[in-house]
Amino acid sequence: MAKEKILVGLTGNLGSGKSTVGSFFKELGADVINADEIGHIVLKRVKDEIIRKFGNEITDKSGEINRRALAYKAFISRESVEALNNIVKPHIIRLIDDLVKKSRARIVVVDGALIFEYNMENYFDYIVYVYTPEGTSIERFMKRTGYPEDMARRILSYQIPADLKKEKADFIIENTGTIEELKEKAKKVWDEITKDP
Repeated sequence: MAKEKILVGLTGNLGSGKSTVGSFFKELGADVINADEIGHIVLKRVKDEIIRKFGNEITDKSGEINRRALAYKAFISRESVEALNNIVKPHIIRLIDDLVKKSRARIVVVDGALIFEYNMENYFDYIVYVYTPEGTSIERFMKRTGYPEDMARRILSYQIPADLKKEKADFIIENTGTIEELKEKAKKVWDEITKDP
């Protein structure tokens, strides 16, 4: 008998193209939960705690958290990255779990960069890891966010290395070609995941 709901963790280091793969899975019928969007919601909920920890200089004129300013303060040391994660992680995991439970889709995909860092791998039936060589991923990330290279490398340095993630993943999608090739690879993984057990 086919499993009622299949949970898929979709991850990749910064600039890997995982969200593009997520959009392909959505086209194929998955309900895609974006952990970054959840992060935005959580930052509003724990704003006071984060300001207490990192100072008023991380807020904008309206008193909301400026994510870029927070990143520059948080990604200064492993301790400060962990301090930020300790505040937001429980809320992010709880919200993801709520959305997964509410979903009526058979395939629910959680698109999140920190699935391994948050020790969430056992939550999922499958982990799909999107891999792009470091140089390319840093370039893409800089283009998308406007961060300088040293900041991109600093953020990457606090993520688990690609080789370890590859070892832990059930499926690896190499994003080194065209968008059409990426779509084709995503479809192959989808076909494997959706096969009746």
